[in-house]
Amino acid sequence: MDLNRFIIDLIRKKNIKWMEERRLDFVPLLSVFLSYIIEGKPVLIITDDERDWYSDYLINKINSYNEFKPSFIPVFDLKKIVPQIRMAKCSDDFDMIEDMLNIAYEEYIFWYIGKETNLLKFAKRKEDSFFWIMDTEVSKNFYLKSIDENLDKKLLDLAYIINESLKAAIFGEIEI
Repeated sequence: MDLNRFIIDLIRKKNIKWMEERRLDFVPLLSVFLSYIIEGKPVLIITDDERDWYSDYLINKINSYNEFKPSFIPVFDLKKIVPQIRMAKCSDDFDMIEDMLNIAYEEYIFWYIGKETNLLKFAKRKEDSFFWIMDTEVSKNFYLKSIDENLDKKLLDLAYIINESLKAAIFGEIEI
């Protein structure tokens, strides 16, 4: 089954109505993201401060013992790996962090979720990353509004969609 059909079926099965029209923006980005994971590239999640909770939720959801046997996916919270990133402001700070990440990981991508911050500037250094930049419509970005009263519910829906898509891709149920 192709990814688009899988996503349509998934959002209809779980009644995620808001995603029905947004899937056309989401599926191409998700396809690239899933390809990186299938290739074994680690994903380093970066969130703005308001969405720190979501990073923890994603990592626990994606690497749930109950849902994801027999393996774990290399998805990590960058703020926990490199706590100094919260204080990084200038290019030199980011260069040092990037050097360390390049030593630790042969290849990796970022998954940025949040409003525009200095952390987004850092994440944009990796063009092939997965971006959910809020309140900013740019290419290669899944646009969300930070003032949406249903934002947290939408983030939880997206975590479900990503988790199910990831399982289907790993177990060969979909083509990406």
